[in-house]
Amino acid sequence: MTQTRRVTHDDLAFARRLSDGEPDAVLAFERQYRGLVLHALGRALRKWRPDSPVEPDDYAQDFMGFLFSDAGKRLRSFAGRSSFSSWLYTVALRYFQRAFSLLAKDRRTDDVLAQLPDRADNNPERLASLAHASTQVRAAVHRLPAADQLYVRLFFVEGLNASEVARTLGKGTSAVRMKKMRILESLRQMLGDELGGAS
Repeated sequence: MTQTRRVTHDDLAFARRLSDGEPDAVLAFERQYRGLVLHALGRALRKWRPDSPVEPDDYAQDFMGFLFSDAGKRLRSFAGRSSFSSWLYTVALRYFQRAFSLLAKDRRTDDVLAQLPDRADNNPERLASLAHASTQVRAAVHRLPAADQLYVRLFFVEGLNASEVARTLGKGTSAVRMKKMRILESLRQMLGDELGGAS
């Protein structure tokens, strides 16, 4: 019992040093807990099985950014009621499961673009339908914030993949994928509203 209390106290002190951004604590965290974060990632992957290839290092790095993104507030929520490793594993698993659930949602939102009429069909009615659908998509894109329009241009006009967009914008690959998902969901909702209003 004394040993358990001591370990929890040590964990609590470590979490506080980490939340304060102490360089030694951050380096120790990288060394000691990276494997645990990757294990949580693997478990989430087994559950969600995303279609697109997953780069574990990108996702692990994005999780680290998430963990430290709020000036240590998230880390200070560790209260020492369990070991730091148990708490961290739970936080990481929830983070990755949310990321992959959004990827699964993205597969559905990609249908927005996939359902546009076939450009190879020269039937006048199909061409008119294509022109109308394209106008609706363009109008929806123009209603997006300028930063989101840039993502649409890079992905769908320039034809870049997530890694290329990430390099272009200086962002993490999984963060770019999640941004794409949110943009597609926004477009799906806008187009759905328009179609609903037209009926």
